[in-house]
Amino acid sequence: MTNTLDSLGIEKSLSLFSDQIKRTNGQAIESNIEKIDFNSVVVSGMGGSSNAGKIIQSWQEETNKIPLTIFNGYGLPAWVNENTLVILNSYSGNTEETISANEVAKKNNCKVIGIATGGKIGDLIKSGEIKGAIISAGETNPSGYPKSGLGLSLGALLGSLEKVGYLSNVDTELKSALDELEETRKTWDVLDTAKWLEGNLPVYFGSRNFVGPLNAGRNATCEIGRVFTQFYDFPEVNHVLIEAMKEPSTALNNRYLFFESNLDNERIKLRFKITKELFSEMGLNFRAYTLKGSSSLGQSLELAHYCAWIGLHLSFLRNDDPGPEPWIIKLKEALS
Repeated sequence: MTNTLDSLGIEKSLSLFSDQIKRTNGQAIESNIEKIDFNSVVVSGMGGSSNAGKIIQSWQEETNKIPLTIFNGYGLPAWVNENTLVILNSYSGNTEETISANEVAKKNNCKVIGIATGGKIGDLIKSGEIKGAIISAGETNPSGYPKSGLGLSLGALLGSLEKVGYLSNVDTELKSALDELEETRKTWDVLDTAKWLEGNLPVYFGSRNFVGPLNAGRNATCEIGRVFTQFYDFPEVNHVLIEAMKEPSTALNNRYLFFESNLDNERIKLRFKITKELFSEMGLNFRAYTLKGSSSLGQSLELAHYCAWIGLHLSFLRNDDPGPEPWIIKLKEALS
């Protein structure tokens, strides 16, 4: 459906999520990025640019022997050196935290590539100072905002990591994941979930394998839905939250959404089951969504994307335009 409240086309952008990934993945593959020797990777990025890295980090954590770190802040970790690949990942190309990372990377003789639509990082790529992928959304992100362009950052980062040699043979799994996601989206219950969440604080649960997608999904619900949202991962949450439901009393009014996966460790599945039983005894309101994708990458994309649509519907349900960002604009003006 097209909602007249949606002045910037957020819904259209979300509907083109798969096209975003395909578009910028191709642009990265066709870029001047070359294969590089390195023993660690740091992705410097904020917001959606960071979320793309976190999704890949979770997906690769148990199979890829090269450590990948996502750094959300100014500068870089103290341990970076000449064997570290630093990826400057900024949708606008002007993210000040990411630009500061480039200065630290140069001082430490790190290998550097960039991903941006333009801006200062785009200038570094154009001038030849660094290799990189200058991406363009085309018609896939009408709003022009990063919050509805996760697929653009994700596709470009996947392609760039393949070019440098961190990832290999991604095409088949990615195509299958996107095809499955398109089919899943036709029948999923996201609007019903949004109605259940409306007016309450959403709390998302998933296994550690999906902590990156949970983070991306939380951020999308926050930014698109303008709804305060939290997430926790299993098994760690069982060591933190299970005794934390007495105070404040508003915890009883939260809505707890479990993202369950057939790919999870059997002990994780048991922890989900027991935790839901305990929540039931406590009188907490919870639901479960079973991820449909057949691969870890597919389920990761599905989880993050599902939460973005939750945010969109929550905005529509309270008759609010999901596009404008007045408070972010005020923040940026104050910082400038």
